[in-house]
Amino acid sequence: MTSGSNRPESGLGERLRELDAPEMPGNAERMDRMFSSMKAECDKTDRSIAGFLRSRSTMARRLIVLGVFSTLAVIGWFAFPLIGDQARTIQWALSLVTFCVLLVIAMVMVTRPVHLPALPHWQSVCLVCIALGATVLAAFWPHPAAQAATHEHVGSVMAGACMGVGLLLGVPVYALLRLVDRGNALGSLVAAAAAGLAGNFVLKAHCAIPGTSHELLGHASVAVLFVVGLGLVHRFVPAK
Repeated sequence: MTSGSNRPESGLGERLRELDAPEMPGNAERMDRMFSSMKAECDKTDRSIAGFLRSRSTMARRLIVLGVFSTLAVIGWFAFPLIGDQARTIQWALSLVTFCVLLVIAMVMVTRPVHLPALPHWQSVCLVCIALGATVLAAFWPHPAAQAATHEHVGSVMAGACMGVGLLLGVPVYALLRLVDRGNALGSLVAAAAAGLAGNFVLKAHCAIPGTSHELLGHASVAVLFVVGLGLVHRFVPAK
């Protein structure tokens, strides 16, 4: 049998200790300064709105987002008149439900916990494409003939106004989703699609001007501008 003194591991601990660099004077001081600086930076981040929201649990972040979305939806629903009864068709209701479902899916994707495996990029891209397709498809639903005849001359004129309103309505949705995002891949793109969906939901519910051209230029363009515009911003403007 091989004796313990003949094993290769014999004296390995002593040799490793000999190779250890002696402790340099001032190391403890530097470590203290490093940890103090790190703690100060963390405290500063925690005091911001984004730091507060991102430090909440996944369920809390989702409830916050749903609560804000629901509050804004209820206020807008009752603060502004809905379109006339003749325009409240099955297709109109289906468009609103679709926008809501896609908006919730986008919220779930953005608030996905970081400890779970990251979602494949194609899923985020698919959601964005489906959101854009839904807003475009909603513009092609047929409108009641009486309603179309009443507003046939003002559709193109009011398209710019609807686009501006939709963009303004989408900004707080995008900002909120970015605040609760802990750094998911393509989270900014999904948030941009959600902002476009939110703008289209309000416009579809309250805009009484029918016509495919009006809805393409004034409604669907909101989602396209959010996705393309913010996509280019995040692509070429480095994050600080």
